[in-house]
Amino acid sequence: MAEHNSAKGPLPRKESKPLSAIAPDIKVRTKDRTSAHPHPYLHGNFYPVFEETVSDEGIECEITGVIPESLRGCQYVRTGPNSLNVASDDAPHHFFDGEGMLHGVYFEPGQDAKKPIRARYMNRWVRSEIFKKANGNGRAVIPLGLIMGGTGASFFWVLFQLIWYQLKGMYYRVKDVGNGNTALAFFGSRLLALQEAGRPVETAVPSLNTTGSYYFEEGNEESVKKSSSERQAIDPKTGEMIFFVYNMAYPFAKYSVVSASGKRVVWEQPIPGFERAAMMHDFATTPTHSIIMNLPYTIDAAKHRKEGKPVIAFDYESPSRFGILPRYFDASKDEVIWFDTRTCHIFHTANAWDEKDADGNVVAICMTACRSERFVAEVNLWQPKGADHYGGGKTVEEFQTNYKLPGSGDYSSQDPDAPYLTLFRFDLKTRQTQLTTLSTTKMEFPMVNYDQFMQPNLRYVFGATVADSEPGVGLKFDGVLKTDVTAVLSRQKTLLASGQASNTGGEGRWEIGREELLRLEAEEKTTQVYKFGPYRFGSEAMFVPNTSNADADEDDGHLLVYVYDERQLENGVAVSKKQVTELWIFDAKKVGPGHDPICKVKVPRRIPYGFHGLLVTRKQIQENKDMLESRV
Repeated sequence: MAEHNSAKGPLPRKESKPLSAIAPDIKVRTKDRTSAHPHPYLHGNFYPVFEETVSDEGIECEITGVIPESLRGCQYVRTGPNSLNVASDDAPHHFFDGEGMLHGVYFEPGQDAKKPIRARYMNRWVRSEIFKKANGNGRAVIPLGLIMGGTGASFFWVLFQLIWYQLKGMYYRVKDVGNGNTALAFFGSRLLALQEAGRPVETAVPSLNTTGSYYFEEGNEESVKKSSSERQAIDPKTGEMIFFVYNMAYPFAKYSVVSASGKRVVWEQPIPGFERAAMMHDFATTPTHSIIMNLPYTIDAAKHRKEGKPVIAFDYESPSRFGILPRYFDASKDEVIWFDTRTCHIFHTANAWDEKDADGNVVAICMTACRSERFVAEVNLWQPKGADHYGGGKTVEEFQTNYKLPGSGDYSSQDPDAPYLTLFRFDLKTRQTQLTTLSTTKMEFPMVNYDQFMQPNLRYVFGATVADSEPGVGLKFDGVLKTDVTAVLSRQKTLLASGQASNTGGEGRWEIGREELLRLEAEEKTTQVYKFGPYRFGSEAMFVPNTSNADADEDDGHLLVYVYDERQLENGVAVSKKQVTELWIFDAKKVGPGHDPICKVKVPRRIPYGFHGLLVTRKQIQENKDMLESRV
């Protein structure tokens, strides 16, 4: 698409004060690097930024194209890890490690709705309790790289570190380690920054200033200090928030439902069926049930270290288990139905729904999710063991393997680290799990129209394409995609009914066949992919529905994604001070080759790669403002 300037705003204004700076309350002073950090997740655009926008108004951005009218008065915010105390070159670190930083583009409403929308950028560290401790006393929690990466350290040294950080946390009275670096939710007139280790952190919009912690039911803080989850679901019809927590000790998982007003409907109900602690990043929910994923990414310091594994390690010998429980689960009387499948890992689910018979009875629970054969190895890259030699990631043999594309059910022949969009159908009568691959493109951060999710006729899943891995290079995303789930499942029904499905049988007997899946993608465009281009990478692409049209199609809306051009780096270092990150806006109806962004917002700052984002609506921004003013 030829770029045009019909709504081109001015370049950032020249002001007497700097537009961004290290905030006065930041005690940690990290020097600029002249050489790249050796750790893959502190290298290049994974490296944190330390300046924050000076005023609540942020920095005005240049615009190429036209910002959609449906975004007027809204703000797109994304969070991610941004280490305050950067690990030294020889210290453990992990992709998930680092205090949270919010990056937001505010689409100003303006005084005249007929004038083009202007955009302003602002960023803030999430000033959580653990952030304040780290700012005043250095790192106060154990590095994730030590417990999730294979540092080669002895069991006793790791045990010593665990004890040391536990004592340090006690000395500095660390009560909550949630740093808000992973996801965002708008609930109870608050923008909440989430991380699965602790409480949600309340944030003001559009300034992104931290305003406190939120406990869901005010006045009961002491009983809910440790209850939080990075992954939650908010029912668009009831306004309820559903979430779970996992623990290192029994009971290993608990389940909660909170009403739209913040009251606890179901609170910390223990989920039976767990025999050990497991890291669970996500779950799914339908109008009647929730799906808990007990995947074999287990937590066992003593056992794993004796086996030469990290504290948290993937167990190739155990099946993946999925627990189906009622929406309003009561552990004293309700059953959890467990389904076992081939060993796999899932970071993120896309949608879930109830399948009903002619009488309206729920006969199956269905879920779409990004499934990989194992915990993605590129996530666990750790410090170099020698010159240019990194631990973690694929082995040399795996890099040389010619893997097959998915779709026929021969799962062991596909790339074990490649996440593919997959349907899980849990049959409540037969207690069988049926797997169907929906796309041959590696993808993550699945996204749907959340105004319509939990519906069985939800057609489209959007996502970020996973870039091909390289030895010692962190996980990156190089494009966006759109998959027509309904079209694939319709073809599956026809092929299975006629006995024409080309699959391997066994657990893969619900697959339609690799060749048929490729044919659907080529001829019926069931998966459409748009690549950002050489040296450009992004992350999650947020789907924003066009709410101005009550009769809008499911995919009537836009995709928003931050994109960074790594040609601004020199040998892994952002040398130039004139860094630019662009917020690309796509027409969600037209995703694929040749469909360039309809607009690019040029943020005159480097925005490190991060995790999940959220569009805060104009109405929600006003709700937040009114709530904060009522406190005063």
